[in-house]
Amino acid sequence: MRRLLLTLVLVLAAVGFFLWRSMMPPSPLAVPPQGATFESVTVVQPGEGRFAKQRVVIEGGRIAEMAPASGTDEFAGLYALPGLIDMHVHFPPDTGLRQVEIFSFLFLMHGVTTVRDAADVDGTSSQTVRTAVPEGRFPGPRSFACGPLVEGAGGLWPNTVHVLDAASAEAAVAEIAGDGWDCVKVYNTLPAEALVGVHAAADRLGLPVIGHVPTATSFEEARLDDTQHLVGVARAKGDTRDFPAILSGWRTFGPADMARVIEASLRLGIAHTPTFVTLERGFAYRDYAALRESADVKLLPPYYRDIIWSPTEGMPFLRGQGETEFQLKEDAYLVATQLVGEMHRAGVTIHAGTDTQIPYIVPGAALHRELRILSDAAGLGPEAALASATTVPGRSLALEKVGRIEPGAPADLVLFRED
Repeated sequence: MRRLLLTLVLVLAAVGFFLWRSMMPPSPLAVPPQGATFESVTVVQPGEGRFAKQRVVIEGGRIAEMAPASGTDEFAGLYALPGLIDMHVHFPPDTGLRQVEIFSFLFLMHGVTTVRDAADVDGTSSQTVRTAVPEGRFPGPRSFACGPLVEGAGGLWPNTVHVLDAASAEAAVAEIAGDGWDCVKVYNTLPAEALVGVHAAADRLGLPVIGHVPTATSFEEARLDDTQHLVGVARAKGDTRDFPAILSGWRTFGPADMARVIEASLRLGIAHTPTFVTLERGFAYRDYAALRESADVKLLPPYYRDIIWSPTEGMPFLRGQGETEFQLKEDAYLVATQLVGEMHRAGVTIHAGTDTQIPYIVPGAALHRELRILSDAAGLGPEAALASATTVPGRSLALEKVGRIEPGAPADLVLFRED
């Protein structure tokens, strides 16, 4: 009997041990040595030229060397471009559903290594991305973020600081700078006097001012460093109509208006981040069934296409849209892309951006769509379109040589099999 009990105990112990081992996670993989060498690749510096058969050596997160190749390896014949930069994104609220992590990963999956976060809606996600990614808690792009919106009375979003005069605006910008944010985002209802205070403090503290042209000012009076979505470009001063009704200004926007905006942009040094993909996806809503089956849309959890972005169950502004709204967006798109093409040919700075969080704007994939729109519909061509998401925005971000492939630049590269 004793022998039987002992055998039973040993069997149970063995079974328990194997059950315990089967439930344990696998041992972590060894961390590979940092650094890499890409031999005999063609380095493309968008808008500036290309260099064939180069050896690119990476050490410690930076490009240590770029020189003529001395041999070949498995990367020979590939094309190396700087990591893409999306100059207008919003991360979703950090609610515990890990949406911030999903967005961050999707950016990287599509070669987007740097983003400019133009404020989150509730103040929960921008700081998460800026701290978690460098700490290695989850993979994602480098983020330059604006902090809270600077708005007048009212406003749409919780993450907003409300200012009504120059003094309170200067104090708000000083706090934004003190909290370590990288830019100031102004919005629709900001009074003209308050915008003067924003500029005074931002100029003093070295922060760029981006955003919507406030309704209290004209495009020229606002003189933002980077106008987002072309908001205010085709709208009369004082016109406070909501979107999409405000887009009707594009229907009467003619050659003289284009010339005026181009002249002011050049004279005042105003850049533009048009985010055409938001309009293009807006009138694609005509065929919602096809839109929700798009391959890029399926990269996000189903509740985006089935609930949040549904024209019947989703965001209030999506409901009840019809052909009037769709045509208005398409008309605006046709004129605005023409304007941006003319801007580019005149030498105005154009940045590629997407406005993630807007319906059917999928992180990373939307930037690819935006580049095709800039290249084809706006007429920039592939080289200048790629430059608008690499070398050109890199000049305005507070990190030396970002958006470039050269010694000393951040090691943000995307390798392509085809040119």
